[in-house]
Amino acid sequence: MKRAEVLRLVAGAGAGVAVLPRAANAQTLVPVRIGCLASDATGDAFYAQDQGFFAKRGLTVSISTAVASAAAASAMVAGDLDVAIADIVVLSIARDKGLPFVALAPALLHSNKVPTLAIAVRDPAIKLGADFNGKIMACATTRGIGYLVTSAWIDNNGGDSKSVKWVEMPFPVSTAALGRGEIDGFCAPEPFITAAADAGMHILLLDKNPIAPVILQGAWFATKDWTAKNLPTARAFAAAMRDANAWTNENRQSSAQILANYTKVPLPAILGMRMRGEFADRFDISTIQPLIDGSAKYNLISASFPARNLIATL
Repeated sequence: MKRAEVLRLVAGAGAGVAVLPRAANAQTLVPVRIGCLASDATGDAFYAQDQGFFAKRGLTVSISTAVASAAAASAMVAGDLDVAIADIVVLSIARDKGLPFVALAPALLHSNKVPTLAIAVRDPAIKLGADFNGKIMACATTRGIGYLVTSAWIDNNGGDSKSVKWVEMPFPVSTAALGRGEIDGFCAPEPFITAAADAGMHILLLDKNPIAPVILQGAWFATKDWTAKNLPTARAFAAAMRDANAWTNENRQSSAQILANYTKVPLPAILGMRMRGEFADRFDISTIQPLIDGSAKYNLISASFPARNLIATL
């Protein structure tokens, strides 16, 4: 499949395309090239790098931190990138379109107990699903997890998501647009929710009748071909991420400093974030299937499929 075709298929399924720099060949037997954006949701890769979990598993990893989902998909097919991260809805859409990707390791969890996604609104009277009827909502993409969980929450709490007008808007400008009244609300992860709260907006945590009590927000993935040809490396990568995720959940302060180094967000701002999530230490089908089923219900994919089909056999 050609690069242009891959970009066309995943455009809209992930964030905007970024230019991928080619990583220099590391002087080691097992190099791995990772692409992602620098955020709390992708932090486990930075923690694995900083704490030596990759090296412990015999890997030398280069991380490009300006690579969104669409660019990553194209770069993988072109052979310029080995591993990237995407939310489960994006991966489900990619599979539905026939793109050859499989999940290697789980990343951030979103749950009622430890949320990682929320809605920001300006009007404090907007509290229930029905309050969103006829409103204008924003998210980074209408073909991703934020759109899905918000639509399901609106419907599950007395509203009609079909009456909502959705616009795609980059996270960094959403708070300002909300303040100007251009939108009625937006769904986002951190640090944008805390920024909205600091600007006087009201935050809804989506914790009543959600799409599921716990969902896997994202996963690290690779192409089926790369995984098959580099099975020991894929196994080592997955093991390193398990180590990193377990370490992160027990070391919030230390991981915050590492995240600040990679994201360039000041440490006090990271420590002040309302929703620094927990990372999954293994794939749990029950946290993935509701997103696949929901993607089918909301016409993001043509039909549901078993969640295990999304996960690489390592």
